[in-house]
Amino acid sequence: MALGLGWLAFGTTALVVRPELLTLPHAAPAVVALTHAWVLGFFVTVAVGAIYQLAPVALGTTLWREHWAWWHFGLHAAAVPGMVYAFARWDLTLLAHFGSALALGILLFAINTWQTVRRSGQRDAVAWSLALAAGWLLATVLAGLLLAANRQWPFIPLDPIALLRAHAHLGLVGFFLTLLQGVTFRLVPMFTLGEVNDWRPVRRGLWLSQAGLAGLVPALALHAGSATELFGGLVFAGMIESGRALRRSLSTRKKRRLDPGIAAFVRGFAALLAAGVVGLVLAWPAAAWGSAPGGFSAMVYAVALFAGGLLPSISGMMYKVVPFLTWMRVYGPKVGREATPAAGALANARLETWAFAFQTLAILPLAAGVWRLSPPLLRVGTWLLAAGVALFLTDMAGVLKHLRWPARAKSRPVVQSPAPVSARTESPRSSESIA
Repeated sequence: MALGLGWLAFGTTALVVRPELLTLPHAAPAVVALTHAWVLGFFVTVAVGAIYQLAPVALGTTLWREHWAWWHFGLHAAAVPGMVYAFARWDLTLLAHFGSALALGILLFAINTWQTVRRSGQRDAVAWSLALAAGWLLATVLAGLLLAANRQWPFIPLDPIALLRAHAHLGLVGFFLTLLQGVTFRLVPMFTLGEVNDWRPVRRGLWLSQAGLAGLVPALALHAGSATELFGGLVFAGMIESGRALRRSLSTRKKRRLDPGIAAFVRGFAALLAAGVVGLVLAWPAAAWGSAPGGFSAMVYAVALFAGGLLPSISGMMYKVVPFLTWMRVYGPKVGREATPAAGALANARLETWAFAFQTLAILPLAAGVWRLSPPLLRVGTWLLAAGVALFLTDMAGVLKHLRWPARAKSRPVVQSPAPVSARTESPRSSESIA
């Protein structure tokens, strides 16, 4: 997660320095490099880090091979900057080398996740989402290597832009959406003291998205407009079902007031639904919208998806997960022996609120800027985004500093322990112990 925060700082800085990148076609080398800096550098790095820590807790088991996770971390840390550099230079030979290293790391991650799920014995929606997300991420990376080889030695008789869109949705829907459609229903009840009383909409949402993705990827690759709309509609129906399940879970919460992190996560999930509508409109058969910059284009879709949906979803959950993991590592062993701060006290709620406020304010000028190809609007949007990210990074640094400089014990012990949750069935479990 610390590595992911570094990439978030890099990706945001790149946008501030060169906001005009958002006016280029989405297949331009500089845009592809920036996209991979955000997706592989920040989003994927944070997500796999969270899986390594939280999947064993959610599944009630231990990670199958911890040393494999460290090997994956090393490969990932070395491969992603090399890939971003290779994309920017459009050096496909160099890209193949670093992409292979990335694929090897993701293979280790996928096998580790599958074996952890297998040894847990669970086959509920959460376990399936973890296993499926790992598989889709591996498929996305391998497909990316195939596309790079095809650009060097053309052998696939299909439109490269269509293949790029299929590759992007394989990762976005296959990894990120699949992951959110499962782990959300462990983490949100955990941190809001709520329950999942009915797992049927959770399962329906997951499997509708899986069925839709299986058809959406070939439909996008083949420019099959009607099929793209049909299978995209299935994915969207799955998102609606997951949204309904999340709303029901939130209605059972004992903590009535949502803290900034959970509120941002919920807003991010709602923004992903809005981005889904934008995607369906763009994919409408015979529509005039497409890859040309300006107007209602794919870049508007990207802003809605990344800045509106994934950024608040991932960073909002980090506001809950990072303090929890930091507390468990630093103060968990001290419980009962000396005073410890509450896990929630490690973060700064005021910084969280302002961080998400600036990030939200950035969406409108960014979307309007890419629509109208307006450098002034893009400068305003990127600076607002940078302000929100800077506040977010400041707060995360304040949490992570406890790893190096723990808070001093006070004279009177005050112990608040976020005990781990073990979830072995799909039935609702009480989350009060995690508060």
